Amino acid sequence: MKNNYYFLCILSLGLLIACNGRTDGNPPVETNDTTVANTSTLVTVAHDSLPAFPQGVEMLLPGQYRKESTGYPKNVSSKTWMELYKDDKTGEWKIGKANLKISYGFDECAGEDIMIIRSEHENAVLFFTPFDGLSERLVTAKENINLLPGTEVTIALDGFPVQLNLKGVVLDEEENPVPVNQLQKDTEGNIYLEKIKPFSLSLTTNGITYPLVDLPEIIGAVPKLIWAGDLNGDALPDMILQLSDFYESEHLYFFLSDKNEKQKPLKKLGDILVNNDC
Repeated sequence: MKNNYYFLCILSLGLLIACNGRTDGNPPVETNDTTVANTSTLVTVAHDSLPAFPQGVEMLLPGQYRKESTGYPKNVSSKTWMELYKDDKTGEWKIGKANLKISYGFDECAGEDIMIIRSEHENAVLFFTPFDGLSERLVTAKENINLLPGTEVTIALDGFPVQLNLKGVVLDEEENPVPVNQLQKDTEGNIYLEKIKPFSLSLTTNGITYPLVDLPEIIGAVPKLIWAGDLNGDALPDMILQLSDFYESEHLYFFLSDKNEKQKPLKKLGDILVNNDC
């Protein structure tokens, strides 16, 4: 009897050890619960976070590019381009996928071969590579406004106003100051000015003023707000500005709002300079 009793005790103990040490390839339940909880937390953070400000956005202007002095834009045909244009039928500003028309020629004035990039839309002002957050519905607040020193331009979307502040001195050929209201205009109402020296553009929002663009001087060109409105659906103003410092060049600045920046929401997405002097 004692031998049977000891045998049963040893057998029971062996079975108990075998069950506790059994491995079926599945991780313990506690480890599974922990992994699911951590994964869920990461997904929630990613979902709630605001999109990062776009980086590496490329820009092109409709027009010609010189082969020798500036070089042709690279790999234009292999990239996807968006365009900002004004519909000549409806008068509305729109964004859409660009169908670029590329041709080549010779500029007699510069004596150089040129690459010509056009849009199927006559009033296209800018081509750019797409970025996350770009809204399908464009909202326009302001367009075609001269940015002259001493003036202020207020842009408001959904009751959220920002103010552009312009500083500088308008000068004549002898560099004498000229009042803005005395600048000459052509038959179509376009302003002619000799020089602005210096030129400063700043933005005021949320009671904070910060600089956007500073130029030592502008010769023969009129700084202009081409378009302002909402491109990325955040109800904050975005802007396209023409701020050439010389009358035979084009220099477009693309400013985009960033909701991650509460105090200074407007940032430069990019700019592009094209010279066409002889």
